[in-house]
Amino acid sequence: MSDAMIHDPAGSPQPEPGALDTDACVSGQIADAIIASGLTDRPVADLIQTVMGRLVAAGVPLSRMMVGFRILHPLFDGMTIAWTDEHGVEVEYFQALSEDNPDFTMSPFYWMIKENVQELPLRLDRDAQVDKFPLLQRLRDEGFIGYYARVVSFGEGRMEVGTTDGLALSWSTKSPSGFSARDISIMQQILAPLSLALRVMIKDQIAKNTLNAFHGPLVGERILSGTIKRGDGERLAAALWYSDLRNSTGLADSLSVEGFLELLNVYFDCAAGAVIEEGGQVLDIVGDAILAFFPANTAGEEAAATSALQAALKAQERLAAAKAEACKCAVKINFGVGVHFGDVVFGNAGTRERLKFGVIGRAVNEVARTQDMSKLLGHPIVATDQVVRLASPESGLRLNDMGLHDLRGIPMAKRLWALRQNVEIVPANGQ
Repeated sequence: MSDAMIHDPAGSPQPEPGALDTDACVSGQIADAIIASGLTDRPVADLIQTVMGRLVAAGVPLSRMMVGFRILHPLFDGMTIAWTDEHGVEVEYFQALSEDNPDFTMSPFYWMIKENVQELPLRLDRDAQVDKFPLLQRLRDEGFIGYYARVVSFGEGRMEVGTTDGLALSWSTKSPSGFSARDISIMQQILAPLSLALRVMIKDQIAKNTLNAFHGPLVGERILSGTIKRGDGERLAAALWYSDLRNSTGLADSLSVEGFLELLNVYFDCAAGAVIEEGGQVLDIVGDAILAFFPANTAGEEAAATSALQAALKAQERLAAAKAEACKCAVKINFGVGVHFGDVVFGNAGTRERLKFGVIGRAVNEVARTQDMSKLLGHPIVATDQVVRLASPESGLRLNDMGLHDLRGIPMAKRLWALRQNVEIVPANGQ
């Protein structure tokens, strides 16, 4: 590919004398809007919508824009934000942005990164380069004429495949004349402020994704909002939820490392997945035990209690469904769930060098001991009288009164209830 093809959009009319001052004014106004949007806490999609609206209003004949970048996320490798004049802004997440994925390696962005090409202006209706890339062929077939792409590195060196230190953008038009030199000039002049704003937003999104994945959204939000000092916290009323995998030591001894981790993930999908589905917060995963809670400060005590009990039922239903589908891991899994309601201290504690954000208090011990009783009572779900009395009467919960029981380390006996459901569940004690 020649330098002329990279740097000079073929056939583009040149600007009239004096037009550059006007174009710089337009670009400056758009850059100001970008900076103003970047200083707010608005979603990145709002920034793209603002920029595209300004560009179109300035006479740039845009029909499509796309920006893509890699993210740190346990489920996804990358994120794209696409704008079209027909549908507006759409956000999509992608898995496997690697050199094993032909959809990625056949993209113009991959070629630009590998060949260290920073910009790529093309006429889709006549440049031979288009035939190398399925995406560009599709755009051509959809009536797009002009295409202009840029790769931006966030560091001093070149951008590399597989790093988060950069982004790639493209603009497309269906205008019969493609992009003019004026159009390219305006897009080039706003590239620096746009890339800077996107970089800040991307880093912020990566921080949120990482904190949410490892600490849950409730803790992640508090950390980002500044609740980070030792001793920061609050007292909350909440429904507490605790599950424990049966025979975990025997399973760990009998399975390969990969097999045991696969089994744990199936268990976590059943148990923690049900908590998240019902709106709860997974606070801690210690080995094979899961501690979660449903705060009552927003939805109310009845809603929190009901959701926690429903999550316990759904966790066992998920396991039963996995076993019905003959999941090789699921057939070896049994777990018990304890549910309780009480006051907890939700905050930071630890050493100056290592803090932990979590819940502390007698209620935490009580929910763990309640789960222990599922082994003795032979029921996979056991709840205390406190949470059962708060649950909605219309919830349809099927309960068996198991009477008063002493819980280890708890001074007073607790009335416990066993939750029943329609699907058959293996008893939590494995019998």
